[in-house]
Amino acid sequence: MKALPFLTALVATASSWLPVNGQADTVCQAADRTFSTEAMPASNFQPYDKLNPIVGKLSTKFYITVVNLTPHRIKLDGTHSYQMDTFDFGDVPQGRARQNTVKYRGTWYTRDDAGEAYYRIDGTDKQFALRVKSYIPSSDPRRVVLDLSGMGLGQREYVFPGGDTAVSLVITGSARFGFRASLRHGPGNWMRGMYDVIRDRPVRHLIMPGSHDAGMSKITSKIVSIGSEENTQNQGVSIYDQLRAGSRWFDLRIGSVHPNSDAGRNNGFWVMHLSDEMATLAIGNTGESLDEIVSEVNRFTAENPGEIIFFSLRYLVGRYEFPDRGPILWDAALTNAFFSKLRGINNRCGNLDTSTGFQNQPASYFMDRNGGKGCVLLLLTGHLDGEGVPREATADGIYDISRINIQDHWSNKMQASDMAPDQIKTWRSVQRGGGSADYGSLLIAQWLVTPDALASTAYTLQSFALEPTNPSLYSAGVNGMDPEHWPNVLLADYVGVQRQDEWAWDRLSAELYTLAVGLNLYLASENCDVNTRRSPLLRRSGEEKGTVHRREEALAWNGIIFANGTTIDAPPPTLHPGRAEVLRSGTVLNNRTVLEESIANPWP
Repeated sequence: MKALPFLTALVATASSWLPVNGQADTVCQAADRTFSTEAMPASNFQPYDKLNPIVGKLSTKFYITVVNLTPHRIKLDGTHSYQMDTFDFGDVPQGRARQNTVKYRGTWYTRDDAGEAYYRIDGTDKQFALRVKSYIPSSDPRRVVLDLSGMGLGQREYVFPGGDTAVSLVITGSARFGFRASLRHGPGNWMRGMYDVIRDRPVRHLIMPGSHDAGMSKITSKIVSIGSEENTQNQGVSIYDQLRAGSRWFDLRIGSVHPNSDAGRNNGFWVMHLSDEMATLAIGNTGESLDEIVSEVNRFTAENPGEIIFFSLRYLVGRYEFPDRGPILWDAALTNAFFSKLRGINNRCGNLDTSTGFQNQPASYFMDRNGGKGCVLLLLTGHLDGEGVPREATADGIYDISRINIQDHWSNKMQASDMAPDQIKTWRSVQRGGGSADYGSLLIAQWLVTPDALASTAYTLQSFALEPTNPSLYSAGVNGMDPEHWPNVLLADYVGVQRQDEWAWDRLSAELYTLAVGLNLYLASENCDVNTRRSPLLRRSGEEKGTVHRREEALAWNGIIFANGTTIDAPPPTLHPGRAEVLRSGTVLNNRTVLEESIANPWP
């Protein structure tokens, strides 16, 4: 699947957003706020028992969450459904998310099961449809097509994998700016793409995806323990692809591996995920090597200049191949060998001003480094406590974690229904903007659950992430935010992965990527203490309606991505998978009218 370069034109047209001759409509004003405080239906969380694949396969209830990060109301034009007990869809106000409910009539279904919801973007000529349909025979019969061809943004088919799961659609942009959606990823350097939006904001006013246990994208078994893919692997794709999928904060746990007979020999530096890196007996496993990570980061930054990338490097101890004798604390020689590896990372930023916390520096301070290639910030937060052991090498761009003030909030909950309100409560307590009341730290929201060893092995960390946890970020999480309250890092497992074991790049989906773009572009821009210039999404006086300040010809893609990954870049305009050409007798419309005879589908 080709990347959609929807932000590449941003820098070229940024001058149209900047103050011109002191005009009032180039300045952010409270009266221009579009964010809605309208209450949304409460988010539903997948029940724990539905993680059991046998139970989950029989599920009849699914959700389609629509996230609106635009200054326009997304209005429901109509629905129809056939052989469904519930087909509950509604408007999505500005800045809000709505979790729409689909419930089939029973566990048995026929090829006639179908329902469609039609939306339009208020004040524009843009429209889209959500089409739910069953396909028999198929091992994955229940599917939804997010049809945004009426917005020029293509179509994508997703499978409901069972277990009361949700499919999410994130839309951002505006009629002035052009619209973007989460069917495909945009360019890797999304920060550079919105440079003129975020350049003057301090880092603590940015919002970015983060990768929990980032290097655990595979199991390499460099130590002998019982950690497996099911209970120890936290990501589905490499750090290179996590970067492409939008992550900018990496929770990276590094250790050295030593032969059982010789603590003085080092078998290399490896990512580790352990129950306790300092325990006498450590349970877990290893993932990517540090050498692989250095290569992946360098590949990404060469292809995508101008980003701010944070690596929080934890553990920093050694373990024997059979980790039953406690940690091996690094001496100066081993630490310097580790530093030598880190020096292989390009676009590090040495000799930064450490008199100011990094979170208080404007984004441009880092993005402009290395001739505009940006910064890879290496932040050490491990066990480097021995005598003569260096804790940083500032000239090489290797810094102690204390150089940035962070609050890292871990809920330590097994259920997403318990984790979500705990995370939201934390970021609701944080004020963004407002002078001296402005929150001074970088807030990391660990949007993840912590199942016990038995549950994670039985149901897998991947299932916990993809079914109850990650989808709830777009319903519960988004509705817990407003322009004054949000976290800086949305730390997640299985970044970019939408469906079990589908880890190839062209099978990933871009909800988290698009959410980050939209939260910076729309939500934070609605706060005049954070964004002093008028939101780039809003029209200026004298602009004709319909004027789009983007190079739309460079952004155009109106193809189809099917559930099996097949992509058609230029489909015929009449090709709309899942569309019901005829509404059968018995079809229920959104006004509860039941058709007594079959009619042609009146919607486009």
